[in-house]
Amino acid sequence: MMAHRVLLASAAAAVLAVAATGATPLPGRRPGGPTPSRQSDQALPAGDLPVLRQHRYKMAGRIRPLLFWIGRNDVGMGEIVWRGAEGAVAYELLIGTDSAKAPRGINRWGYILEDTRPSGTRVLGVMTTSDEATLRDVTARTADQQRVGRFKGIDARIAAGIIRSATETIETERDFSIRDKEEIVGRIERKLKDATPREAAVPDGVRPGFLMAVAELVNDTMAARRNGVESLRRLKGRTIRFVYSRTLYDLKLDGVQPVPRSAGRPSHGALVHADFETTNLTTGNRSTFELEYATDGPLAGVPTLIRHQPRWWLKAVLTLEEGSAPPGRH
Repeated sequence: MMAHRVLLASAAAAVLAVAATGATPLPGRRPGGPTPSRQSDQALPAGDLPVLRQHRYKMAGRIRPLLFWIGRNDVGMGEIVWRGAEGAVAYELLIGTDSAKAPRGINRWGYILEDTRPSGTRVLGVMTTSDEATLRDVTARTADQQRVGRFKGIDARIAAGIIRSATETIETERDFSIRDKEEIVGRIERKLKDATPREAAVPDGVRPGFLMAVAELVNDTMAARRNGVESLRRLKGRTIRFVYSRTLYDLKLDGVQPVPRSAGRPSHGALVHADFETTNLTTGNRSTFELEYATDGPLAGVPTLIRHQPRWWLKAVLTLEEGSAPPGRH
């Protein structure tokens, strides 16, 4: 019965593994530096690169009210877009619950774009906001609380060793769903254009975004897999540092191993299972997630499974939908 009344609360931002809430910024620039201008004054990438790949995912949710896990399938969705051109690369991630399918219309989703070009990197993120931290908080939401929406956005520009990051929050006339992503991203972007960013120095070697760091580790494992299982396993512990909202994080490859082929399972080529951990270097807070992806073939580097447990009582599992890439876009 509980499974019909409860769903994932914050799966969207959780799978990103780095939420803006609770982030502690890096020290600001030294006094005497130029005053930050409005974010719109800096003409940097806007996510307009050609689409190379696009894949969609189906979300299942699991909750543990007492001792045992219970869950429901097809309660949300995900989408990953790969973009690129000469000298430029970008990733987009959209993930969260679908209020049209979720029990009680629970609506939690997030979107992030990371666009890197020779001139610099732009990170744009949008997510629903919520104070829900326990299973009781999720079930206690009233119909009135679901009639309006509240969304938080971040626009960060990283170039020449400096990050300029601005955040804004908007309240909407209704609780827009994941299917209204374009509308909400557009509203957030318009408000962020007038925001005054805060600046901080970015140490050498720090990657300009979470998705960029994940992609680098995935590429490392694919290259190692071609040299054999032992080469793959030697990557365990490899760590990449990245910045998000003026906060430094470490992304560590906790473990990686081949996935045995099994009957009745779709064939995506040679699969590996990788465990990742992110650490906020200021607070010490940690988060883990798992990916399975092919290391060869047409789906090389494409996650076929994403699993994350943001709370002790909550799990989110996303699986690749077959034939989810639009024709001519991969």
